[in-house]
Amino acid sequence: MLKHGVSGDIIGTTNAGEKVLVEVQQQGDDFFRDRVEYYLSRVIENQVHTSEKYELPRIYFLGLLDFELFPEEPQKYIHHVDEMCNGRKFFPKIQKIFVEIDKFFELEKAGITKDDNSEAAQWLRAIKVAIKEEPVPEKIMQNETFRRLLDSVKLINFVEELFNAEVKNMTDLKAEHEIGFSEGKAAGFVQGKTEGHAAGFAEGKTEGHAAGFAEGKTEGHAEGFAEGKTEGHAEGLSEGERNKACEMAFKMLAKNKPLEEIIEFTGLTESEIYALKAGATT
Repeated sequence: MLKHGVSGDIIGTTNAGEKVLVEVQQQGDDFFRDRVEYYLSRVIENQVHTSEKYELPRIYFLGLLDFELFPEEPQKYIHHVDEMCNGRKFFPKIQKIFVEIDKFFELEKAGITKDDNSEAAQWLRAIKVAIKEEPVPEKIMQNETFRRLLDSVKLINFVEELFNAEVKNMTDLKAEHEIGFSEGKAAGFVQGKTEGHAAGFAEGKTEGHAAGFAEGKTEGHAEGFAEGKTEGHAEGLSEGERNKACEMAFKMLAKNKPLEEIIEFTGLTESEIYALKAGATT
C-alpha cells in the first residue's frame, strides 16, 4: 500500500508490515541529510503512537536523488548507509538506500552500466521514461509492473501529486528558507569579513600612525628636555666651580701661598694659575 506522507514524498507498507519511505530529491542542499533523519523520526513516532509499543518493524528509506551525494564513489550509484558500531550494524531494522539517478545514466553512457539488467537498473530506466516521456524500450514493456506504472503515471499528475504534497505542508518551503538563509549568511560573512578587515586595517593604520607620531613627539620632547636639562646643569655646575677655584687662587696668590698648595686646594693646573697671576699684574 502506498500513500503520500507528511514526512516524505511517499510512504508505503509491505505485506509484512514493513514501512517504506520514498523521498524524491531533485536538488542537493546542506540540510538534506537532516531532513532524512527527520522523516524517519516521523515514521517511527507514528508507528509507536499507532501500535502503542516501542517494538518497531523494519523501516526502509529510499532516496531517489537527481544529484550526486557520494562523489567519492564515482562508479557506484546505489549506496546502503548504516549506523555501524564495532563493525556491526547498530540498529539493522532501519535501512537507508540512496540511488543517484544521474550517475547511473552517466555510467550507462560510458558503457559501465549498459549491460546492467538488475531490477534496480530496470526501475531507474522505467522512472526515466515516465518522467522524461521518452520512447519506452522493449525490455521495459515486457515487464508487467513497468507497463502498469507507465499506464497510470502521467507527468502532470506526477508533479502535482508527488511534489506539491510537500509544498502544501510547508516542508520544502521551510527547507528552501533555511537553505537561502544559510547561503546568505555564509556569503555575508565572507563579504563582511573582507570589508571589515580592510576597513579595520586602514583605520588601525591611520590611528597607529597618528598615535605613534604623537607618542614619538611627546617622548622626544621629554627626552630632549631631560637630556638638555642634565647637560645644561652639568655644564653650569663645572663653570661655577671653576669661578670659585679662580677666586680662591687669587686670594692665595695675594697671600704668596706656594704654587703646590694653590694647585692642591683649587684643582687648577699650573698653567691656569700662571695665567691668573699674569692677569692680576696687568
